[in-house]
Amino acid sequence: MEKKREELAKEQEAPKGGKGSKPKNSNGHSKKGNGHKNGCKEELEKLRKQKEELEKKLDEALRAYARCENDKKILKKEVEAQVEYAYERFAKDLLPVVDSLELAIEHAKKIENREEAFEKLVEGVELTLKKMLDVFKNHGIEPVHHEEFDPHLHQAVQHVESEEHEEGAIVDVYQKGYTLKGRVIRPSIVTINKKNS
Repeated sequence: MEKKREELAKEQEAPKGGKGSKPKNSNGHSKKGNGHKNGCKEELEKLRKQKEELEKKLDEALRAYARCENDKKILKKEVEAQVEYAYERFAKDLLPVVDSLELAIEHAKKIENREEAFEKLVEGVELTLKKMLDVFKNHGIEPVHHEEFDPHLHQAVQHVESEEHEEGAIVDVYQKGYTLKGRVIRPSIVTINKKNS
């Protein structure tokens, strides 16, 4: 009987939650549940920061793209302006050539002697041609040379037989070719020597 009383007294002194009850904080929530909530807050804060960083990087990328597009437009305008200036410069350089031709024709018309007028006209045209070639040279346009045949510079339209020329040499030039700053803009039309075997 005495033992039973002692056991009952111990049971009454034991906590009501029992052995398996979890300790609670002042708000009545378990410590484990509170830790889970704190972990969620940390994850959300980390995601929020990552989102802000991504938005910042996206904004920087969009700004860089806009700057690049703007630079491209400026560069395009500058190139177009340079091309227009080149055309204008070339046109201005050609005007004196036109003036020379007009003067040569006008001068020849005033000469009563037809033979003398023709000679003066030819002289004027030759001077004008020289002036034209000088303008071409100033702009990087030069005639193709014909010392020896070069398939990159000459276009052979006919083979002829000539004792005065070596095999494969240029015999006649039908039309002069020209280069612009070293690039062929028109090949020379030529005939080349091909001896019969």
